[in-house]
Amino acid sequence: MNTLFLLSGTTLIGTLLAAAANPADGEQSELSVDDFRFDGPLGCQGATIEKVARNHFKIALGHAPEHTDWSNMLQFQIKRNAKGNSLQLDVVFNGGDAFRFNSYSYSWSYNGKNWQPIHWQKNAKDSKEGDTLIFPVFTEDTVYFGHQVPMSYEDMVELIRNWEKSPYVKAHVLGQSLGHRDIYRLEITDPDSPYSENQRWVHYFANQHPGEHNSQWRMVGMIDWLLSEEAREARKGSICHFVIMMSPDAPSHGWYRVNAEGVDMNRSYKSDGSDPESQAHEAYICQKDLETLMASSAPVTDVWSMHTWGGIVEPICIPGPEMGTAVGPWTDLKDIIQRNDAKKLIKPLKTQDDLSRGVYWTDGPHQQFGVTAFLCEGAGSFYTREENLDSGEVLIKSIVEYYKGIK
Repeated sequence: MNTLFLLSGTTLIGTLLAAAANPADGEQSELSVDDFRFDGPLGCQGATIEKVARNHFKIALGHAPEHTDWSNMLQFQIKRNAKGNSLQLDVVFNGGDAFRFNSYSYSWSYNGKNWQPIHWQKNAKDSKEGDTLIFPVFTEDTVYFGHQVPMSYEDMVELIRNWEKSPYVKAHVLGQSLGHRDIYRLEITDPDSPYSENQRWVHYFANQHPGEHNSQWRMVGMIDWLLSEEAREARKGSICHFVIMMSPDAPSHGWYRVNAEGVDMNRSYKSDGSDPESQAHEAYICQKDLETLMASSAPVTDVWSMHTWGGIVEPICIPGPEMGTAVGPWTDLKDIIQRNDAKKLIKPLKTQDDLSRGVYWTDGPHQQFGVTAFLCEGAGSFYTREENLDSGEVLIKSIVEYYKGIK
């Protein structure tokens, strides 16, 4: 009798456990902390998560290397069990709000390719008290989440592999990051151009702040247009260089502005010459490469520092010697951009005085070489990849129209 009761009890326990693991039809399993991953291609170093209620969690963010008051951006993957569940996330950062995690919108996706925006409940207000995200009921089990319109290092490599199929593209590996990821510069031109390299206009575009993904997609829009049939003549008369991700370790950690050394990547230029001892590792590699280009038969004409802040795209120029002499005044470029910008994605171009800082990629190349330098900000109000791509197309079309023909 006792043996029979023991067996029956064991069977009952097993049945209950199986029912909990496999809910009956119509009964939805709720999300658990184990369903979240913070260490993927889109990651968030130092993040912790705890459950508050059913499908309601609290996430505490970690901070950037060497900057306890700079929060990492929230990025994660829901690995399983999302389907049929809604989700509320309460997010806090206890280190301060020097760079607010909720200053911009974020995006989520079922496949890591097609993104839709989601907005904070407070939208950069009272950041020290945290903010909340409320998701709709998911229709798939896996969900990806990231800052602005996210771009992982792996996404960038996939794009480069596809672009490399074109005869007009060369992908140069400049070196490796501290995390052993390749640092790429893309070179786009027509190798069969009738013009020698020293006759062509040379444009250089680079992203320094790795969490400003909208500016990275802006460059993707530029590249896509340069490889189109419409750009056939532009490829003959120009050489365009792109460093889409100067700090390739950042997306997997959620770092907004820094590399693994905690150096703000835009404040990592040496106008008196690159220096491996005093510069951020990746910044030294990129500046050394730029110096090589400047000493080549096709020196760079203009350098664009690509960033994101609030509003639409906002280009700012420090004019170099070709403006007003070899080409028209900078106001001609302003007029061309406005004429091409049918969707009103870009503010009118303006100039600023030479700031003589020398440590910013914004003006450092102008200090070092005297070339035209652009700070290209904005796009924080863009919530889709398409808006960023379109703004990039407008810019590059306007640039090659302004720098028409050859030198």
